[in-house]
Amino acid sequence: MLANTLAPKPQPKPWSAIQHAATDLGPSSDGRIHVDGVRWDIPNNPDGSTVEDGVFRDAYINPDGIQDVFLAIKPFTDKPGGYPGHAQLHFEFKPDSPVVDSLGNQDHGLVLSVEVHFKQGESYDPVGQNQPTLYQLGTWTDSIEKATVHHHYPLHLYKLNLNQDQKVSLLKERISAATQDHTQDIYHPTQNSCISTLIDGVNKVVPNSQQIPANDPNRAIPVWCPKTFKKYRLLAQQNPDIIPAQPKSN
Repeated sequence: MLANTLAPKPQPKPWSAIQHAATDLGPSSDGRIHVDGVRWDIPNNPDGSTVEDGVFRDAYINPDGIQDVFLAIKPFTDKPGGYPGHAQLHFEFKPDSPVVDSLGNQDHGLVLSVEVHFKQGESYDPVGQNQPTLYQLGTWTDSIEKATVHHHYPLHLYKLNLNQDQKVSLLKERISAATQDHTQDIYHPTQNSCISTLIDGVNKVVPNSQQIPANDPNRAIPVWCPKTFKKYRLLAQQNPDIIPAQPKSN
């Protein structure tokens, strides 16, 4: 009788369907990097808004086809000063070297976003404890939709001052990092975050004189970090290209 009166145990929330870890599928026969778990799209409602879901497929990537690398800052415009914001790397490819999948779909770029691995319906909490980390690969088009349509935040794109060898090395290093097992990694707002991991990757491909030190006061906050990239001569442009947010529907 007592057993019948006990409340059922609450079921754990599922992981957000808009996130998916990437896996390395090995090089293709023509030497391209082949990965799975890349987000190519976010489904839309009839009114154009997005749902918490993702379309994940494989991707073939030609490192030698890279054209430019951008530091992308997504300010949280519903917070004072856009604080703290989010940072990610955008890799743009030459027109004759697009990112392609096994179905023949193409995109002109690849994006790596290091973020908290959310449960369904959750959002970023800067004071959250023991939040797991996920390295999310997506296409350039998908990343713009995620920022401007799904979250209604703008994207500020700063072209990085890297030579071609550095661009290729950074792309390879970041894809390698994205396809490693991060299930035991804990997100930390200063030591293992969207911007700290991004800076760690850039530091690996630039000379010592341009490496951003761990004690730089602006490196921990995405909306402030362009000042640091400028200080270490890592920006090819002083003012960003801005992709505006889509307004929220009523």
